Amino acid sequence: MYDTPYCRLQHLKEQNAILCKWKQFCKGDDYRNPLKFAAQVIKKYQISTWITDTTHGFESDEADTKWLLEEFVPSMINSSIKKVVFIITQDSPLIDEIKNKRWL
Repeated sequence: MYDTPYCRLQHLKEQNAILCKWKQFCKGDDYRNPLKFAAQVIKKYQISTWITDTTHGFESDEADTKWLLEEFVPSMINSSIKKVVFIITQDSPLIDEIKNKRWL
């Protein structure tokens, strides 16, 4: 569905989900464009579950984190998404970052 060196998106039709698998660090459009594309797919198919796989590492640029919290997350709150799932390793530094997000 969408595949770059940084991110792969899949529409999991049977689960009414979208899977966002991060492959490596990216920022700017390389980070934002997959999320914007996913938002279009979510709207088109009324997808209810967002799955993010960070097992191969993921790290946010400060500007992208700001964009995520100020633009992307609010648009998802008003979308058909009802459940968000993180696939993450037990020792990932993202655990603390995810827990500290004000939207959780």
